[in-house]
Amino acid sequence: MRALIIGFGSIGQRHARNLRALQPDIELMVVARAGAPTAVPDVMRFDDLPSALRQAPSLAIVATPSGQHWEALEQLLPAGVPTYIEKPVVATEAQAARLEALLARLAPAPLTLVGCNLRHLPSLVRLRELCRTGRLGNIVRAVLEVGQWLPDWRPGRDHRQGYSAHPEMGGGVILDLMHELDQARWLFGEFDRLHAMAGQADALEIASEAVAGILLGRAGGPVVSVNLDYVARRRIRRYCVVGDQATAEWDLGLQRLTLGTPDHLEIVECGDAAFDMSATYVSALREFLRCVRTGERSSQDIRDGLESTRLALRARQQAGL
Repeated sequence: MRALIIGFGSIGQRHARNLRALQPDIELMVVARAGAPTAVPDVMRFDDLPSALRQAPSLAIVATPSGQHWEALEQLLPAGVPTYIEKPVVATEAQAARLEALLARLAPAPLTLVGCNLRHLPSLVRLRELCRTGRLGNIVRAVLEVGQWLPDWRPGRDHRQGYSAHPEMGGGVILDLMHELDQARWLFGEFDRLHAMAGQADALEIASEAVAGILLGRAGGPVVSVNLDYVARRRIRRYCVVGDQATAEWDLGLQRLTLGTPDHLEIVECGDAAFDMSATYVSALREFLRCVRTGERSSQDIRDGLESTRLALRARQQAGL
């Protein structure tokens, strides 16, 4: 099996290491800018995607900055290459429209999996079960929040030079931290009402938005607040889901999922690696490799991932970005 990785920054190199761990005999090809460093040995490097495609890869992983995803997808999908796409699928509404038009012409489209890897975290799978099986009763509202000081994301690198700092590259919290919008859909279903506000943080010296508050709703509820930032000096990722029978609280930092009722607070057992974020990348790739081998449909194809992306793009528009 021959795997092509487009973009070989930190996430591309993570995928390369995970592919090697899952399938030691896999051949790795990389499209990366000239001179880009790599800590992964025995990789065939290409300067451009057409040259790499002539080597007939068995699968591809799109790990470029978000604003460049479309450039890869418009070549990979018509070529029929099974493709794993880091979130967000695209970075602009114009790119989303072009992608939809391309998918309409491809019948059928090749296998795809979108890298919203929080869907593979066992503790969130358990939270979804609680939401979907009625343990909370009628869910009326939820708060999903995430934040971390942007300079801490990639120690040793100037955060002002990374794609997160530049909206034209797909940076900004709404697209960069899109996991929570995807989680809102995955946990609670679709929404047709959206309000959003966003702002910057002078201390970060970046052009993209550093904080955003997004309110999602639909007839009959729930009302879901999604709060995102590049500012929190102590990393935050936690969800609170309120139902008329119980409240569930999930906290990645505390590594705890609780279920609270009027007379009892239960710590919910979630199994092995319940809060191991690193393991979610492996789990997602394991699923992708299985689907490539068997031809089965993935758990989140490009159309599903595009729905979450469009929710983020709507939020950006509502916030005046």
